[in-house]
Amino acid sequence: MPLIYTSATMMAILIVLTGTISIIVINTEAFAQNQTILNQSGTEKIDLNVQGVSAFVPEGRDIYTITGEVLNNNTFPFNSVQVSTTLYDNNSQVVGVGSGYTSPSGIQPGLKAPFKIDIFGGEIRGGIGAISNYTLQVAGDLQVQLFQ
Repeated sequence: MPLIYTSATMMAILIVLTGTISIIVINTEAFAQNQTILNQSGTEKIDLNVQGVSAFVPEGRDIYTITGEVLNNNTFPFNSVQVSTTLYDNNSQVVGVGSGYTSPSGIQPGLKAPFKIDIFGGEIRGGIGAISNYTLQVAGDLQVQLFQ
């Protein structure tokens, strides 16, 4: 039986046969309060946004939990997306830090992935009651494919 290819299939085959793919990985990070990620030069927006953030202490547990989602507004996927937090007391002193990866850790363009950060009370200077504020930072590897 002969193989029948659509024009889209032929185009994909042509690209694979005539070019090699190079992958460029760019490590990026910025503060989540800005709801924008900046590249290492600090000038170009790359649109990795933190949304729907909430912080709470699960009932009966000595754990401070921060949850939310990261939205990839870029046209390229991100891999190894990690959200980190710094916890502060009333005097703006750092009392703890923590981090967690999104699930899945890679986010395709236009999609969201949830994250969860758990920080045990024993890891927080002064305990959970000392926390008055926190910042979030998100980092990921931008996957850019170049055809040569």
